[in-house]
Amino acid sequence: MAKIRLDVEPSPDILVIGISCHENDYRLCWSLNRSLGLSLAKRAQDIKQVGPDGEAGHTAFDHDDADAEVRYTLVNNHGDRGLLLKEQRQVDYFLLVDDHVPATMDELLVRVRGSEFVLAAFPLSFAELRAGHKLLR
Repeated sequence: MAKIRLDVEPSPDILVIGISCHENDYRLCWSLNRSLGLSLAKRAQDIKQVGPDGEAGHTAFDHDDADAEVRYTLVNNHGDRGLLLKEQRQVDYFLLVDDHVPATMDELLVRVRGSEFVLAAFPLSFAELRAGHKLLR
């Protein structure tokens, strides 16, 4: 009898921006809050990942825009014990934005790149991130 394997991972409707920044996460949040008009606040719980060196914590910051019904999340790729997404070594932070944001990806990129501590910002496809589900925790 043949085995049927059903791999269905829903692809969420989100925009992902990779950010290169050498500053601490709280300084980047302050800068993004000013340039995007947000109020990113640190989550009570970090994103946890179990690796060969033990459990690693990756800080995450959220902002919910109730008027536009859009959620913004900033996730630190460099935790205390390694990378969250190893295939994206050049990315220091991921900015996740709901797809129904009133701005286009190009407009968001211009505003993120205009932030004080951002060295580079570039779009990423969530579907092409092998371990992108880790960002959604």
